[in-house]
Amino acid sequence: MPPVPSVRSLPFLLLAVFAAEAPAVAQRGDAAGEPNRAESLTRHGITWRFEGPYVTGTFANGDPWVVGPVRIVGIEPRSVEVGGRVVNGSMIDPDPRSVRQGYDSALGGAEFGDRYDAAANVALGVSRQRPLVLLPDRSLVSVQSRPEAKETPTLQSAAVLTCLAVPPPPDAFRPPYVRGDKTVVHRAVELDFSVLRRLPPLPSVPPMDSVARGFERVWLDHLPDASARYLHPLENMPDYGREIAARVGSAGLLLNLDLPDEQKFDLAVRLVQLGIDLHGCLRGGCRWPGAGGNGSGRKFPILFAGTLLGDARMLAIGREFAAGEPLVGRGGQYFAEDGQTFFVRETAPGVWNGGHGGYRREHDGLPEWGFAHADRPELDRAAWNADPMRLCCTANGWVGQALAARIMGLQAAWNHPAFFDYMDRYLQTAHGDAWQRAWVGWHAELWDAYRSNY
Repeated sequence: MPPVPSVRSLPFLLLAVFAAEAPAVAQRGDAAGEPNRAESLTRHGITWRFEGPYVTGTFANGDPWVVGPVRIVGIEPRSVEVGGRVVNGSMIDPDPRSVRQGYDSALGGAEFGDRYDAAANVALGVSRQRPLVLLPDRSLVSVQSRPEAKETPTLQSAAVLTCLAVPPPPDAFRPPYVRGDKTVVHRAVELDFSVLRRLPPLPSVPPMDSVARGFERVWLDHLPDASARYLHPLENMPDYGREIAARVGSAGLLLNLDLPDEQKFDLAVRLVQLGIDLHGCLRGGCRWPGAGGNGSGRKFPILFAGTLLGDARMLAIGREFAAGEPLVGRGGQYFAEDGQTFFVRETAPGVWNGGHGGYRREHDGLPEWGFAHADRPELDRAAWNADPMRLCCTANGWVGQALAARIMGLQAAWNHPAFFDYMDRYLQTAHGDAWQRAWVGWHAELWDAYRSNY
């Protein structure tokens, strides 16, 4: 089957015209050619009010930008203290190396509740008398808290306002919202849709727009440990790794089916933006370790974005951020799928897997899973049913992204063969319930239909 041209449908043609005719820095404006100016911007229930009109616009995914420095005189909902709890906070360029946060003093509950940093919350007390100055090349992340402090996740919604020195091209992707370089690097016109396959869809696949809606809002995901689950805003993204991976897998599979290009455009743009954000978090110091069902679903979006954008740095993450081998003193993990999967090896004469888990000679070379193998191999268990997390909350959520990665030929870039081999083993094993085999049923149907071809 011939490759799909990268510029096919009307949205692509419009972007191509912009790319050919627009100046290097293109301003959005009205019919008279004047730049858009606004005294406030609202995104997903979050409003930023300015001291006067500023030049504004939107990135390819709809997130707003403003030309600054800009003086912000109000952020709604307001950050206030209620019953000893500070809610609705904002942070400028959150640091993905740090577990400290300024969004909500109750975020994380009893387990992680001591990580609130009042100095990091730049929204508290903002007013016309005390404006917040947002400088160019900075990102302001503002949130709305949930009413009850003990709810998981703690946040209801979140949105990002990016301040730039000059307006970006009209189809620019937003730079990552975390601390780091804010250079606008990529545009939607660069997306190469010819790298996607066109497999016949099955009747059970959902509508493209229903999945695309799950990526419309920013996925706030910069805390480098399991406390990130409390950070994930309820209206923006799933809170748990299993569901995160499953949603990412749905997007990856749908974009590789034989469906009209115009149906794919919004989802592709949003998944690529997620990949850009996660890549910024990763290179800024974040990691998403596997600990039971936490941490999954963050690697595929980066590789997907790198593939469609032809970005070598994104495609290099499998090599540069590989899981260490704990049994030879190189533990640590960046992505749950890699840190939890491994090949059983003889680590000393007559000893397999460092003596952990009850593995024997007959297990040698077996692709296997551990609760937190790269960090805590002592928790590995050879018996298939010994750890319920094996069946409830990990590989059953990985099915879609594993198949999408195979379909797109990303195994080498992923650079962790144990993940793919373990998924083959997992899907070939009999399961008592269909949801244990695949959290999303149609992922398994596509696996059964197309895995043998890839």
